[in-house]
Amino acid sequence: LFFIAAVCMALAVSGWWLQRVAFDTSTSGELADVVMRDEAIRSEVSTVIADAAAPMLGIPASELRPIVEQYVQSDDAEIRAALEDIVVQSHARLIGERDEPVRITGAQIVPIVRYQQAAELPPITLPVEEVGVLSAIRTGLGWFVPGAAIAGLGVALAGLIAHPRKSDAVTGIGLFLIMAAFAAVLLGYVVPVFLLPAFDASTWVGVIPAVARQSMPIVVAGALVLAALGVALLVLSAASRRRRTWRSPVTMSRYQDQRRWS
Repeated sequence: LFFIAAVCMALAVSGWWLQRVAFDTSTSGELADVVMRDEAIRSEVSTVIADAAAPMLGIPASELRPIVEQYVQSDDAEIRAALEDIVVQSHARLIGERDEPVRITGAQIVPIVRYQQAAELPPITLPVEEVGVLSAIRTGLGWFVPGAAIAGLGVALAGLIAHPRKSDAVTGIGLFLIMAAFAAVLLGYVVPVFLLPAFDASTWVGVIPAVARQSMPIVVAGALVLAALGVALLVLSAASRRRRTWRSPVTMSRYQDQRRWS
């Protein structure tokens, strides 16, 4: 029972982290500068903005595009605010949280092109489409994570009732920590970096691996700590069982049988 509880709880914790990495638009918005390091995303944003602004500014789009691409990578508060909104909209659209198209307003374009005239531009649309598989996974995680957590707690409680020994509970916690470490690496890095982008080749799918790579040090460090604690608890539990076995008295009937045959 403790093994089943450990599996359920590990899946719940790692599923929650996958939600944060792959399906939390606030996280991707905060990491807009990281997302813009993706060449395909940066190129698409720069191209759409340059093509829309060039006619009004009287600059060839081919000349404005590299300038815009340079600006979107600059450390400017106004540009970061505009890009954060663009990334949040695009990510939400990608995973099915947003039905409306992704819009970039003239006011957001102004700091990016460094021309005040751009404020008069009508909103332009960024070509981001919903990916059905990602939307389905997001919805599924919404019920899977709490369901797995509740199931894990329920099975753990049943295990405590059926096997009230402290060493069994310690073993269960140790197994949970080790499985959580493995699942954290799997669902917190491997799945968002390699598996989810394989479902669709659209440009903005790159948001997910970009965020996952940024959080990789946290995932690895957390997994190592969890695994170390889990192994320590398993060793402690095994030692406790061994001491209990050695301290158990030999029954009188067994002792008499041994004397009879000696």
